[in-house]
Amino acid sequence: MLDKSISVSSLTECGVCGHGELETVIDLPLFPLTGIFVSERVSDTPHGHDQKLQFCNACGHAQLENVLAPAFLYGEQYAYRSSASHLTPAAVDFFLDCLNQLRPKKHFKLAVEIGCNEMVLLDRMLERSDRAVGIDPLWQRMTPDEKPGREILGKFLEDVDLEVELGGRPDLIVSTHNLEHINDVRGQLARLMDVAADDALFLMEVPDFDLMVENMRFDQVFHQHIHYFGLTSFLKIIEETGGHYQSHFYNYRGWGGTVVVAFTKSANDAAAPAGRPQTADAVRARYGLYQERMDTTERLLAGLSGEMWGYGAAQMLPTLGYHMKTDFGFLAGIMDDCPRRTGLTYPELDVRIFKPDDNTRLDHATVIITALDAVRPIMNRLRDFNPRFVVIPSHVY
Repeated sequence: MLDKSISVSSLTECGVCGHGELETVIDLPLFPLTGIFVSERVSDTPHGHDQKLQFCNACGHAQLENVLAPAFLYGEQYAYRSSASHLTPAAVDFFLDCLNQLRPKKHFKLAVEIGCNEMVLLDRMLERSDRAVGIDPLWQRMTPDEKPGREILGKFLEDVDLEVELGGRPDLIVSTHNLEHINDVRGQLARLMDVAADDALFLMEVPDFDLMVENMRFDQVFHQHIHYFGLTSFLKIIEETGGHYQSHFYNYRGWGGTVVVAFTKSANDAAAPAGRPQTADAVRARYGLYQERMDTTERLLAGLSGEMWGYGAAQMLPTLGYHMKTDFGFLAGIMDDCPRRTGLTYPELDVRIFKPDDNTRLDHATVIITALDAVRPIMNRLRDFNPRFVVIPSHVY
C-alpha cells in the first residue's frame, strides 16, 4: 500500500536504453524510508511505501518501479551530510586520484559538481579551477559561506537552466553518488553533454550494481536510489547520450563497492571494455541467498542471552531491519560516535542512539554491527570496549 499523500510516479521503461519490458526481480512491499532521524518514534504513522526492483534484460540495468516525489525524499527530514560520514575523506581522495591519473596537473576553467552536498569535493575542485559551481537542492534552504570562485545553485539539476545559470561551458563535470538519484537520468546527462565544452571531461561515481549483487548487499536498495548501474549499463548510457568512454576505476572500500567512470564529449582513442551484465535469474538467486542470511542472523540473535547493543546508527538501518524482520527493539540501544545523532531514533525502529564515552563497558554484552558500510572501522573501535561477542549481519565487508 502506498501513502496516498505522497506523489508517486511509476517507471515503465529502462532509464538507460528505453526498453519497455522490465522484469521484477525483487518485490519490497511497505518498504521503509531511510536517512531520517527523529527525537521520538511515531509508531502509528505509516512509514512504508510499496517498492519493486526491476531489471532490463536488454542492457542489464536495474531500477526502481515506484519513484517517490523528490521534494518529499529530500525535504527537511533528509539527513545525509557528507561532512558527517566517516567514508567521505577517503572517498574524495580516491576520486581525486582518478582525476589526477586522467588529467595530471590540468587547471580547469569551469568545474561543475552535480550533487555537491556540503561542498567537500567541490572545494577541492576549486583548488584546480578558475570557477567551481555546485548544484544541490540542500542549499535551497540555506546560504553557504562565500568563497571566491565558488558558486552554489540550490536546486535540483532538473530545475537548473544550464546554459544561463552556469555562466559558461564547463570543461570538467563531476558527480559522486548522484546519478542514481535522478529520475530521467538519460535526459539529464544529455543536457549536461550539450552544455559542456568540446574538450570537457566527465568523471562520475555510482554504486556498482554488479558488486552489490555479487556481495549480496541488498540493503543498498532503497527509495532514494532510483537507478542501479553496472559498468555495462553505464557504458550504454554514455553511448546513448553521445559521450565517449575513456576509463573506469573501482573503489572497493566504500558503500559496498563503487565504480568511477570517465568519459569525454569528443572522441578519444580509448576502447570500452566488454561488459558482462547480471541476469534477472542471477539477481533473484543472490537475493534468495541474502534472505536466507538475514533469516539466519535473526534466529541467531534470538537464541543469544544477555545484553545486546548495536554499533553504528546507519542511515540505511531501516532497510536492514526490514530484511531481518525486526524493529531492533531487542537492543539496549545503538552506539554511534557522531554527536549529531545522540539521543535520536528512527521513525519506524524501536531503538535509541547513544554516544559511547570513557565509561562505556561492553565486556558482558553482544554487539551487532548495524552500519554495514563501516564494519572495518567499527571493528577497530570495538577494541576499546572489548565486547563479549560481535555479530556481523553481512557476509562480505
